[in-house]
Amino acid sequence: MNPFIRKPEGKTNWTWVLMVVGLIALHNQHLIKTDPENTYPKRIRRALRLWINPAETELEKHLIGKGIVCEEPARLYQKVAGATVVIKTNGAIGSGVFIGPRLIATANHVVDGKNLKVLLPQLEEDNLAKPGRPIVVDFVNRIKGLDLAFVTTRHSHHSWINLERNLQLDTNMIIVGHPKAKYYSLQKARIKKKASMSSSEFVIFKGNEIFFGNSGGAMVNCDGNLVGVVSMMSNFQNSMLKQGIGINANTIGRYVQNLKLG
Repeated sequence: MNPFIRKPEGKTNWTWVLMVVGLIALHNQHLIKTDPENTYPKRIRRALRLWINPAETELEKHLIGKGIVCEEPARLYQKVAGATVVIKTNGAIGSGVFIGPRLIATANHVVDGKNLKVLLPQLEEDNLAKPGRPIVVDFVNRIKGLDLAFVTTRHSHHSWINLERNLQLDTNMIIVGHPKAKYYSLQKARIKKKASMSSSEFVIFKGNEIFFGNSGGAMVNCDGNLVGVVSMMSNFQNSMLKQGIGINANTIGRYVQNLKLG
């Protein structure tokens, strides 16, 4: 081979491009499993939304980036976050939502552990809420055979969410939970199979970006009423399809009445 003959630069450049694209694709597959909110396609969509509609505050950045369709989304988020608690047990973390001054609805598996600790929300002006001070727990009611539980607190909290009594209304929702260790999360979702909720204990939803670790989070419609609480994902395939399940408000209300918690 003649050492003075140079290889075509174009072929070499394309090789590097393909290698970079391949590495990005591999990293994106890793993000799908470990941080599904921040996959590259979702980052690009958020960047485009913010470029079209620039945000003035950090909270607006999250609301616009998520594409929340409800009117007055900042007010809605503050209302829901103000009633959402962080629940910790033995190093695990989940969420719950006040549905009365001393009553929290959550997922059963969130309270399945020792050393239960409930943290009240700390609202940040123009930003996502953070976990705040603890509140004393008096009693935990776990519903047998259903991923639903109620936590009764010793003292009252000033903010709670009313149950939605008509589940046949708007299918758009926001979900506020705490899958990460610092800020409350904010996602949008849409109810699927709405007609089945009248005869089912569950609500099926699609469009949420975070599933694992968001259990017990409040599912709220654009009117600010509780549609349900996020339940345990049955498998990773559902997470890949951005499809989740929750316990609907009719079921929550029925158990509150039967257990005389309200």
